Amino acid sequence: MPAIIDKEKMRHNILMAFERCIEAKPLSKISLRDIAAEAGMTHPKLLNYFHSKEDLIIHYCEYTRNYMTEHCKTWFSTHDRKNYDSNLNYLNAFMKYVAEGDTNENRPNATTQFYVLGHYDSTISQLIQNEFQAWKDTMTQCLIDIYGKDVGEKEAEVMMVLVAGTFICNYNKVLSGRINQDLLSNFASLINS
Repeated sequence: MPAIIDKEKMRHNILMAFERCIEAKPLSKISLRDIAAEAGMTHPKLLNYFHSKEDLIIHYCEYTRNYMTEHCKTWFSTHDRKNYDSNLNYLNAFMKYVAEGDTNENRPNATTQFYVLGHYDSTISQLIQNEFQAWKDTMTQCLIDIYGKDVGEKEAEVMMVLVAGTFICNYNKVLSGRINQDLLSNFASLINS
């Protein structure tokens, strides 16, 4: 009897192999054969799951969008605002999560290269725009759920700038970590200076 293959699990494993390849070298230098080798399969077998490198990139961008929106929702749904002394402390806790993540959290961390690629590829550009729109919509709803209708799209966009900037800085290992628990207070001190 032939083995039953979980196609979604295999696709996810291939996406993770793709991410490991991106950690090792630039996206433009990665071939489907590299990804297949990293995934422990043959190139023809990989083509059963992704028909081209562009197909794989599109699915990776979708994976990133879904991962980040779900984790954002989860953080806000599991951290009650009432458990924090102030809005500042609450959002500082969220930004600390953004900067550090949870233990054993396997975040998509190869998105920075796609942001650049999106400038040159209209399909990737549209995917990135959709990704940011999904994040912004999620952030808007989370903020409204917590703070009421006094906040909304503008505040969500501010949070997106902070989140994206933090991810890019983390990916490039330029954050010291010293400000992670008080990111917004440090930012506010600039405004109040």
